[in-house]
Order: sequence, then C-alpha cells, then structure tokens
Amino acid sequence: MSRVRGVTGRLRTVVAGLAFSACACTTVSGQAGAGAGATPTPTPTSTPTPTVSDQAARSDQVKQLILGTAKERGTAPVGDAFTELRFSNGYGPELIWQAEKTGDICTASDRVLARGCVPLAEIAKRPTPGVGTFVGASLFEGSWSVLLMADGETVDHISCQGRDFPVRAGYSIPVDGVLHTVYTVAVPRNLQGRYHVAVQRDGGSAEERLDITMEKDYGNVPVEC
Repeated sequence: MSRVRGVTGRLRTVVAGLAFSACACTTVSGQAGAGAGATPTPTPTSTPTPTVSDQAARSDQVKQLILGTAKERGTAPVGDAFTELRFSNGYGPELIWQAEKTGDICTASDRVLARGCVPLAEIAKRPTPGVGTFVGASLFEGSWSVLLMADGETVDHISCQGRDFPVRAGYSIPVDGVLHTVYTVAVPRNLQGRYHVAVQRDGGSAEERLDITMEKDYGNVPVEC
C-alpha cells in the first residue's frame, strides 16, 4: 500500500503601478509535492523600483521629445531653452517656453506634446490686474493640474470651501510694461467652481474670484466656494 503526500502551493499576485506606466508582476511561493503529476513551481519574478537616475533619464527623454515636436511645428524655443513647471500632485514634466520664430508662449507635456501657443498680443489683452486660467489643464490621479496666469499681480494661494491649495510660480514675461506670471496648481476633480484667489497688488493684499470648472457636468452638483 502506498501513500502520496503533497503540499499545496499558494499563489500571490502583486500588481505595482507607476505614475505614467504600469507593470504587473506575479510572485509564486510554495512547493509542489514529489508525487506523479506534480506541477513545477514557477520561478519568482520581481520588478525593480525605478531609481532617481531612471526617473531623471525618462524626464530627459520626455524633454527631447517635446523639443523635437516643437521644432517640427515651427515653435522651437529661443536657444532650445525650456522652463520646467512643477505641480504639487506630481504631474509633469510640463514645459513652457518662448517660440523663437513668433515670440509666442508655448506649453507642452509628455501627455500633450503640443498643448498650444499664445501670442504676446493676446497676453497683453488680459485684464490687468487680474488672474485667469492659461492654455489648458490635465487630469492626473483625481486632480486637475491647472495653469494660471497672473497679470500685474502675484498669487499667494487659492481656496475653496475652507481648503487652501498651494500655487507655484514657474515662468514670467513682461509684455507692454506688465509682468505676467504663470503658476501651477492642482485642485480636486470633485471641487470645481469659483475659487477665492489671494493676491498681492500695489503692495497690498486683495482677493480675486476665479472659475475653475474643467468638467461642467462632473458630479451634476455645482460647487460653491
């Protein structure tokens, strides 16, 4: 009389997600019994965590791709110079530059390689002092990554329903004696509406109201800030 004794392996699946790419990795642990028909145990696999140098290399690749696209469209920057804009939610890189041929202010990211360019004449027409959205926005991990432009004033922060959202100044250009500054800000997708904007102008504090509504039908309930 013979006895067959086996040990049943356990299967565990680990899925690791990255900001702009995803990798699914499966790790199998355990042993298969030595009896007839036993299935060989798969070799465990793993994915190394991207290092700082890996991320820097990818960022450089994105910048070169944006630069190549700009050259193809005739909007290459003066001296190939970009300014990198950073968002508090990690979105990016978003680049901004002045086009050599036209003088327009252009922006692009790895998701939107040619977001758009704005002529200086159009920037000069913006209400001064004032603040408004600029060029476009991108949805990233549940937040809208928004570009703002302040005209003849500076932005401290924006707020809605008692929550403050930090802004980051990234690029400035004078047009007809007025300084125009581009800021980044990340706001929750479910918190769209007319935000309070704390600004500094003429040496004093003031407040603006700014409509940040990227999806008019999202949630079906308007937000009152």
